[in-house]
Amino acid sequence: MTEQNSTVATELRDHLGRLVIALVICLLAYGFYFILKTVDRPLTRITIDGEFKYLNHQDLTVLVNDAISGGFLTVDLEGLQAVLQQHPWVDRASIERQWPSQLHIDVKEEVPIARWGDQAFLNRMGQSLNIADNSHLDKLPLLIAEFGESTEIMEQYQRLSELLLPTGLKLSELRLDSLGAWQVETNKGIRLVIGRQEIGKKIRHLVLIWESGLNLQADKIETIDLRYPNGLAVAWRSTVAEGEDNNARTAKVTVVSG
Repeated sequence: MTEQNSTVATELRDHLGRLVIALVICLLAYGFYFILKTVDRPLTRITIDGEFKYLNHQDLTVLVNDAISGGFLTVDLEGLQAVLQQHPWVDRASIERQWPSQLHIDVKEEVPIARWGDQAFLNRMGQSLNIADNSHLDKLPLLIAEFGESTEIMEQYQRLSELLLPTGLKLSELRLDSLGAWQVETNKGIRLVIGRQEIGKKIRHLVLIWESGLNLQADKIETIDLRYPNGLAVAWRSTVAEGEDNNARTAKVTVVSG
């Protein structure tokens, strides 16, 4: 009998211990909920700052109001940031809480990088930008494609711009024709005929030849054709060819692959 009483007492202590633990957990949860409800006040003020040339402040306000939910602590800052940065005119947005019930949003506006055909403009991500007064942007590089997405064309523009940095040649026009061949017009009036394949390899060959002395003839060059497996062909401007036969207008330079 004594053994049974001892077993019952042990079970009672175990049940009581579990009840105490459950009660403590409930009290902690209620305390956390109470503190959260006390501190997680409704947002009373949201400020949006930034230097805007094309963005409309009211449009951003509407975008934020539609996307925001929760109070001071529970508002989803990452979600709100993602919504803002999906806007083609927003480069990046940073958001911070300001005690006791405010949010401060700082927005950096996108910059138009290039013209897209006759009407539109593109940001660095290749997203189309609507610009009502665009007369001051006619000097931007022109991107033209007979097929393909604007994002793909922008990626190629940025890649070629980087590869051409050692030459000092800047893209004023990039064109993708119906056959998938690339052609570039540069700020020095030199046309680059690149073709469809091995774009990077061809530009690196050009850089080698350019730095080996072709740059000294830059003002005389009309076209550089890169569609040769181990070199390139240079077509000189017509003024260079005066008094020379037709064969003298084109010079082929052979490059050793490295």
